[in-house]
Amino acid sequence: MRAFILALALWPAGLAMADAQKVVTSLPGTVEFEAPGALQDMVEGPVWLDLTIAPPLDPSVQREDGSWSGMVCDSHGEVRTKAVAVPTGSNHMLLEIRPGTPEQHAANLVSCDYAPQYSDGTSPGHVIRVKGCYYAHAASIPTAVQWILNPLPAGDCQSGD
Repeated sequence: MRAFILALALWPAGLAMADAQKVVTSLPGTVEFEAPGALQDMVEGPVWLDLTIAPPLDPSVQREDGSWSGMVCDSHGEVRTKAVAVPTGSNHMLLEIRPGTPEQHAANLVSCDYAPQYSDGTSPGHVIRVKGCYYAHAASIPTAVQWILNPLPAGDCQSGD
């Protein structure tokens, strides 16, 4: 036991103990009613996430007061939120992402990005992007898995490099 504690104490600061898996994908996926393979292949542990969500899918966000609402992109840029509930396209996978605070988790970002291919007469067009370093936890629920991604410091994922 002492050797384990000593090894942890001597571990170089900022060096990740395990390689983070990279999950880079877009929603909706290519197969109707299924989450993309990159999300289906996710395992518990550190994750570098780069997720783009295009219309017609719109996530829900938890506001600072704890209430939930649909995400509305009135303008482009960063969206401050406590959590994002992402529609994966599958009834068998639920995904909640908690970006954390910018001060402690500077690599994590939820944003409305300009996407002219989705413009119409009332909107210039957008996609929603969720990016950053997280620890993925899976919880089994009847007929599904619920993934909860909690924020990690960028160094735990090598800042997505």
